[in-house]
Amino acid sequence: MGLLAYLLCSAGLLTIREVPAGTRLEIRLTSTVGSYASKAGSPVSAVLIAPVRVGGELLLPAGSILTGTVKSVRRVGYGILHETAAMVLEFNEIVLPDDETVPLLARVIAVDNGRERVEKNGKIEGMRMTSSLAYRFSGYIRMALMLNVHAEMAVWAIKTLVIQVPEPEIYFKPGVELSLTLTEPLPARAQHEPEDGPRRLAETERDSLDDLLASIPNRATRPSNGRPSDLINLMFVGSREQISAAFRAAGWSEAAPVTMRSRFQGIRAVVEGRSSNSFPMTHLRLNDAEADMSWQKSLNDLSKRHHIRIWKQPEMWEGQEVWVAAATRDIDFAYMHHGSAMTHRIDGNIDLERDKIAHDLAFTSYVEVLDWSERSGIPSVMRNGTGDLMTTDTKLAVLRFRDCDTPRLATDTMEVDSLPVHGKMAQRFVRREILSMRNDLVRNNVYWRGYEGIRWIVTSVRGRSRPPEVADVAPNAPFTRFVSLR
Repeated sequence: MGLLAYLLCSAGLLTIREVPAGTRLEIRLTSTVGSYASKAGSPVSAVLIAPVRVGGELLLPAGSILTGTVKSVRRVGYGILHETAAMVLEFNEIVLPDDETVPLLARVIAVDNGRERVEKNGKIEGMRMTSSLAYRFSGYIRMALMLNVHAEMAVWAIKTLVIQVPEPEIYFKPGVELSLTLTEPLPARAQHEPEDGPRRLAETERDSLDDLLASIPNRATRPSNGRPSDLINLMFVGSREQISAAFRAAGWSEAAPVTMRSRFQGIRAVVEGRSSNSFPMTHLRLNDAEADMSWQKSLNDLSKRHHIRIWKQPEMWEGQEVWVAAATRDIDFAYMHHGSAMTHRIDGNIDLERDKIAHDLAFTSYVEVLDWSERSGIPSVMRNGTGDLMTTDTKLAVLRFRDCDTPRLATDTMEVDSLPVHGKMAQRFVRREILSMRNDLVRNNVYWRGYEGIRWIVTSVRGRSRPPEVADVAPNAPFTRFVSLR
């Protein structure tokens, strides 16, 4: 294919473009990988979920398939050698929708999960099992009870039988999303727009939207004090059923109502270091009305999640219902922010979440129109209701929905058998005891606990005094690049 492309290019029949190094690729796994069962050389596959355009030309369409291998893996096993798991994934080919295969060099720079982090060299690092709040609290209980034999037995029973600890092995099933960055330029030719993909707004449609956009409020407010909060950054045109079906196909779930039960389940998930689909969302109002729908995409830890609040508008557009929405991404816990004992800190670049949701929904095939509309009179820098900094290009993403009988699902996979997450019950029990002993020898003493407490206080104070950083974002953000180069 490379020789043919060269000959055609020389003959003037084919123009080769270049996706520059540093371009970010948003992908979703279509195969399972895990530190316990995957081995170096095991195949891995993913699908591109956001198109890549350069100079307005589509070079890498959404739906392109990326293939590669597990380059290296480190599992926890029994916990004798390692407390944490690690993996390096290497993607080296991309198959375009017309079956053209193009080699690429790319490095993982982010995992859309709460527990795992990615080092600068692309290594995915897992979390330590004994780092959960529940396990740390048990250490303080042990110190308080000192060395009484019966107390030691009670503490062992609590740690082993009662306290739930997070799984230390890394496990990514189909649907987990990663971000890559090209380490070398990628030669590619311009692609035709997919026939089933969303189209841009026609000029007549854009003109007819102007009056409607002028009537849409810019920001939601906090009901407790009336402070302006999240920016309205998306508009949906379609029925509730179409919007709901698209979100479900994209792997999102409706947020649970705020009740004592949902609050308790959320607190328990935070303490145990795991995710929870029932975690409620804080109420925001738009024109004194509560959100009609709230959707979230929970990750494997409650410190991070995607979420959006949606309000139905009284206006109609071309006979269809109109909805407006405010979307932000939670990236960490925050404490004592404007009267809230505990809340979430958001990613300051709110355009990334706006465009992530737009491409998530467009990928399902439920979206007929996807475009971005300019707005005036909106500042590019502002703060939300809890004081977090927000930056934006002020554009509004406009999506028009349609019915779809065969949507593309976020969890689509060709796998027949998946990989095991971890060993059997006996191995997990032995691993837990070994890791607990290692942790207690190193960290369960007054010196470490004192250092840990001081570090937590200092980190919290510094976090309140500095503006939030954009989480897991490379210098060339993909969706910003997509919008600016459309």
